[in-house]
Amino acid sequence: MKRIILYRYHENVDFSIDRLTVIKKLNPEVPVYGLYGGDENEFDKYEAALASFFEDHYCIRSKPGFWKWGNSDLAYRLWYKDMGHLIDFDSVVVIEWDLVFLEPIEKIYSHVMPGQLGMTGLTPLSKVEKKWFWTRDPAQRQNWLNLLEFVKHHYNYQDSPYASLCPGVILPKQFLEQFSKLEVPELGHDELRLPLFAQVLGYELVDLGFSRKWFSASENQYFNCNDIDILPATIEKEYSKRKGRRVFHPFRDYVTNVFPEFYRNGSMVG
Repeated sequence: MKRIILYRYHENVDFSIDRLTVIKKLNPEVPVYGLYGGDENEFDKYEAALASFFEDHYCIRSKPGFWKWGNSDLAYRLWYKDMGHLIDFDSVVVIEWDLVFLEPIEKIYSHVMPGQLGMTGLTPLSKVEKKWFWTRDPAQRQNWLNLLEFVKHHYNYQDSPYASLCPGVILPKQFLEQFSKLEVPELGHDELRLPLFAQVLGYELVDLGFSRKWFSASENQYFNCNDIDILPATIEKEYSKRKGRRVFHPFRDYVTNVFPEFYRNGSMVG
């Protein structure tokens, strides 16, 4: 299987150099592509500073900042339509700027088979919709119900929807090819839309296991989408365990501060 990495970020050259150094050293044979969603006027600066890490580099244009941040699935769709369709790959792993992997992607995604679409926190929506902001907040819930009605009407959707968490998704090229040709309204949230349209297109969804329990304070110390920073000490402690965690989100420090020997020897140290 030919996998590529899509690094999604919005700002901070030094931070991206740190992240991409780790990504490249853990995955030296895997092509890495850039997906920039920051200020378009600064793209040339980022393109020059990060050129040595990327096979190619894409800038989202003519979209407001919140759109670029909050619609990851539609951003992947744009990237694929303008650039990705020209690349030879079977599936793409998306690594966001605040997502940390401490193992190669081939090990992390070893259980994902060709043609499967992998997300984390994958759970039937009925189990979380009363507590989850994107289906609990009245305005967001109405957006979701409008989206659900749209796919029922346009695509004869009859399945039971899923909730998910988007950091670290793995997407088959064939899915992106088909997704890029569908009419996709800007309704709901990417963590609802992506599994929904995977079902519309008949793809098998696989839980990546990065997040193991919803609405859990203990789980939030390792992986969350609630803006709760992962502590460096937590990463160090987990990495010292033979079967500890190897995926963390959101981590907004330098990985090389946690593992200072990384630059010197080119491998993680336990």
